[in-house]
This record gives sequence, structure tokens and C-alpha cells, in this order.
Amino acid sequence: SHFSGIVRLCLLVGPLSAIVNNTPVTAMMVPVLEGWCSRMGFDAAKFGIPLAFSAQLGGGLTLMGSPTNFAARKTYLQSGYNVGFFEFTIVAAPLYLMGVVFFAILAPRLLGAKNAGPGFIRQVSAEEADGYFRIGFRISRGAFARGNLKIEQAGFDRMPGVGGVRVVIRDGEKVWPLEDVGETQAYRMRVGDLLIFRATAEGAVGLRAQGGLQLATEGESTRLGAGRHNR
Repeated sequence: SHFSGIVRLCLLVGPLSAIVNNTPVTAMMVPVLEGWCSRMGFDAAKFGIPLAFSAQLGGGLTLMGSPTNFAARKTYLQSGYNVGFFEFTIVAAPLYLMGVVFFAILAPRLLGAKNAGPGFIRQVSAEEADGYFRIGFRISRGAFARGNLKIEQAGFDRMPGVGGVRVVIRDGEKVWPLEDVGETQAYRMRVGDLLIFRATAEGAVGLRAQGGLQLATEGESTRLGAGRHNR
């Protein structure tokens, strides 16, 4: 979940920022965070601010964490007081922990666009209990788009972590599977068809690497399985 993901992110970035300057830590973690969110199916927009602020709060844990701390130390030295390496920890640690809780609770609710760009389409359902979720791909080109290949012939269900295609939507209408077995068997894949897979995170990565499939947009998630039967 986004909650546990943000907690793990903050607990990693905060202590790291305490021993390394928080600015390069933030810059270094951005591409790592984007790749991780892509693999896990998370909305990266919900993690940007928690990343930046956890690095800032973690930077206050020790003298090394932030240039501001050294500026404060210089000011104190002029008054004859030497600031130790862990001098700020007793005050900064509770603030850091409160920040982690704050981000984990509110960031998933307040951050992230409701209709984001390309990303994983996840349906909250009982299917996620075993690590599987629903994800949509459009047929864009390649062997799948030649108009003569059936779902059963594509071999999706033989890919690791892929539980097969659950629904196919074409022009807003459900075209596979249908109640009419004959119509279902006659279906051929075409460019633009939206295929809804049941897959794990590993399976989703494999599908993304598959030629001829393009990850659907979050805006299309509202139409998963909502197509009308094509009569």
C-alpha cells in the first residue's frame, strides 16, 4: 500500500540524510523512487513530497545532515559553545518520527492526480490478496495487432506472474469474453484493443517489456470491465 511504502521510504531516507547531506540524498533517490513505484504499481506523485521532507527532517538529526547545522554551529562557537555531532538529535528525532506518521497518513489522501498519466491500473479487489492485481495494456503494434491472433494463441498465460487476460474492451465495449461462446472464439486482437490482465508486479514488468503492448492510462481505469457487451 502507499501507507507502508511511504513509511519505508521515510525510514530509509531520514537516517541516510543524517550522515550524508540531505540535498544529494534527495537528488539520488528521485530516479530510484520512480523505478520502484513503476515496479510496484504506485503513484510516484504521492511520494515526492514525503521524500523531500523526510530528507529535510532527517538532516536535522545530526550535525552532518545539513549545511544549516554547520552555520548554527559556527554561530554557537562565537559564543564559546561547541555543538556536538548528536546535539540536535534529542529534539529532531521526535519531530522526524511525527513527520513520518503525518506523511504516511495524509500523503496518500492529499497527493497525486486523480487522472494521472501512464501508470499501473490497479483494481482494489479480493484478487490482490494473493499478490495479483488488474492492469491494462493497449495493443499498439507488432504481432498482436495483425488481426489474426486469438487471445489463447498469444501465450500471455504462460508468462511468469501473469494470470491471463480477464477482459478485452474495444471502442468502449466488452468484446471478450462474451456469453456467446461462438462470438468469444471468433475474437481477434486489433490495434487499440484494451486488454485487462491479472498479474503480479513481476508479471506487469514482463508485460511492459512485451513488444506491441502499451501501458494504459489511469483515466481508463474507470472503464475496466465497464464496457457493454457487443451484440
